[in-house]
Amino acid sequence: MNIKLLYLIITGELIFALPFHVNRFFRPALLEEYGYSNTMMGIAFTVYGISALVCYLPGGIIADKVDPRKLLAVSLLLTSLGGMFLLTYPDFITLCIIYGYWGVTSILFCWGALIKATRLEGGKRQGMSFGLLEAGRGLVASVSATVASFIFANVILLKYLNDFFSTRFTSLSLVITFYSFITMLASLLIWFCYKTDQEKKLNEKKYILKDVLPFNKSIIFQAFIVFSAYSAYKGVDYYAQYFYEVLNYTKEDTAFLMSNLSYLRPLCAISAGIIADKITSSKSCIYLFIISSLSYLILSLTSQNILFTLIFSNLVISMIAVFSIRGIYFSLIQEARVPINITGIAVGIISLVGFFPDIYIGPLFGSFLDNYQVTKAFQKCFIVLFCISLLGAICSAFLRRR
Repeated sequence: MNIKLLYLIITGELIFALPFHVNRFFRPALLEEYGYSNTMMGIAFTVYGISALVCYLPGGIIADKVDPRKLLAVSLLLTSLGGMFLLTYPDFITLCIIYGYWGVTSILFCWGALIKATRLEGGKRQGMSFGLLEAGRGLVASVSATVASFIFANVILLKYLNDFFSTRFTSLSLVITFYSFITMLASLLIWFCYKTDQEKKLNEKKYILKDVLPFNKSIIFQAFIVFSAYSAYKGVDYYAQYFYEVLNYTKEDTAFLMSNLSYLRPLCAISAGIIADKITSSKSCIYLFIISSLSYLILSLTSQNILFTLIFSNLVISMIAVFSIRGIYFSLIQEARVPINITGIAVGIISLVGFFPDIYIGPLFGSFLDNYQVTKAFQKCFIVLFCISLLGAICSAFLRRR
């Protein structure tokens, strides 16, 4: 793995640490300490999703024209500043503004540039390149979450800092400060260390939007593959709450369990990348979507009264399938033979549909959890994910036939 890809890996995960990691790994504490309901958090993520949705297409165009070093460094710096506002215990309206702001900083300047740069670094081994990106991102997420969980659970550290600074830090505020700090450090790392090869000229050949039209069907199928996989990935954000409220884990145990399970992400992504280069990415996606749909079907039919091992194992199996698909779904661009010079705009179009779950998953699942008994609510969530996984399998099959 070359050093450039390592920089992309660090950027690709830490850009989303503040918007997503705090909620994913520390959701029970976040809801309790800040006084937000599941529906309120869902609406905040919808604001993020709408903001991101507006930015995907122009972000793709920008990625085809601007030096990625500048785009990535600026996006990380601006995202880290949002963490400082989150520390002020914002009211619901301000929380939504913060998430809308993060939608711009993490997508407009970063996402298209990140995917295009990864494709350029990958050459002919696109499955491996994107597998390494997702695996590395998963490892960064796991390591940072492990450190954050240690900070969260360390009462001695909390007491020392409060005594030293004469403040009233909470465990969660330390976690948010930690994520803000490492995101800012990543910005400096990219600015001073990531060197782009200007000879490659990311925009050697000028294009217009109609250049994408010959690939429109492949791009549409890929968009819905990403949509299906990302819907399932957003579902993983609620697993911490499932462990806490359904399986009766403590908040501390939930945080440690989720951080440990997140180590599956790099293992799955790199394995999926290796396999995809041998049997194609589309075929891999078909198998993985079938596996995930079966897991969601089983979970939708179970309750806490059923064998614990069955529930836990299917939660883990679904995570394995989701992490694997995420490792390879952007390598489908190469399989569809989309030219390098229109990668940014293609990514923008795919992302416009593919990341729509940022808008609907939060309010939908939040509404289930606020209006139904918790086990019944999660069963409804799993039914939704089952149907969407079937959609992903169908789209993967159609893409493979093209």
